[in-house]
Amino acid sequence: MDLDIIALYALAVIGPILIFLTHYIVKGRGKDMTRLWFITFFSYMVYYWLAKSNNIYNDPRDMVYGFALLWPIAAILAFWIAELLTKKGRFVPFFEMMVAFVVGVIFSFLLDGLAGFWKWYTYVQPSNPAIVQKTWFTNPIGGLQMPAIMPFLLGILMIVVFFLVFNVYKELRKRHIDDTSATLLLAFLSVLMGGVLWVVSSAVMGFVSGYV
Repeated sequence: MDLDIIALYALAVIGPILIFLTHYIVKGRGKDMTRLWFITFFSYMVYYWLAKSNNIYNDPRDMVYGFALLWPIAAILAFWIAELLTKKGRFVPFFEMMVAFVVGVIFSFLLDGLAGFWKWYTYVQPSNPAIVQKTWFTNPIGGLQMPAIMPFLLGILMIVVFFLVFNVYKELRKRHIDDTSATLLLAFLSVLMGGVLWVVSSAVMGFVSGYV
């Protein structure tokens, strides 16, 4: 196995470490972070699988699947940021979702930057060069050419993850569904929502391509 692949999967260990460290940031939320880790992983794995299956990535070594293990890091950090800011009295409706979106967009940008730097994958370009010229950009970190909409789609998926973990889960528990069953149901919903977002994003990209 190549060294860069080993390094990618080694970074995934940061996720469980952050779960443990949550005790020192927000006490009593360790179980929530474990749940957030699993739901984030399932959601992004499905999204990447569908994107790769539909020829969005030129990825012969299946590197994007490893990225699904990294996204829980972004999710837990987004939770930390939202909690620390709201503790200082900066309460804004849906603030947690806003933080999740911004962190998701930035994290997507950074991952594609690393991918460009290490030559892990490229995005498959459409046959019409006008589409690339008008709706794509070059990531300045690694020089990867990519659709401008991709970071925003992955940021939206982060909002979906937070909604499932912190809103839907709460409603399930109110209906006296036990913790294990609620978590399994969330895992199913995360797979479903990952697929739905892919369908929507595919339709949006198709519309942009047709418009250009």
